[in-house]
Amino acid sequence: MATELLKMTAQIITSHASISELSSQELISEIKSVYNTLAELAGEAATAPSPEVTPTETKGMTGLKPAIPVEESLQDDYIVCLECGQKFKTLKAHLRRAHQMTPADYYERFGLDAKKYPLVSRNYSEQRRQLAKEKGLGDFRRSKKV
Repeated sequence: MATELLKMTAQIITSHASISELSSQELISEIKSVYNTLAELAGEAATAPSPEVTPTETKGMTGLKPAIPVEESLQDDYIVCLECGQKFKTLKAHLRRAHQMTPADYYERFGLDAKKYPLVSRNYSEQRRQLAKEKGLGDFRRSKKV
């Protein structure tokens, strides 16, 4: 039951943290508060687990557990943010706005290879490629080489 409470706590905190800015101390106290409340509702002893990683240690860690499996995050019509689990056509702006991360931070955080893991969905990338071809973008270099 404790692992189920931890999963629910993580989901609630992730949702709340994605829409509001919290300091590291506020985040820790909120995690404890939510966990204790859920434990009380479930009828268990309310003792929040101590965090395994302090907020200052999270920077630069690789291989953190993503919101969903990495293989499932890449779809034709969308790409899922591994940090919060939301679906997007492109992740770069979302990462900057919602998580204050650069793409390099994102890759490092989840141990991803930038050459193998795109930040844009396949269909959106194809649409942009077709649009560029129709507008003749990139033809300038080809005509110059001839």
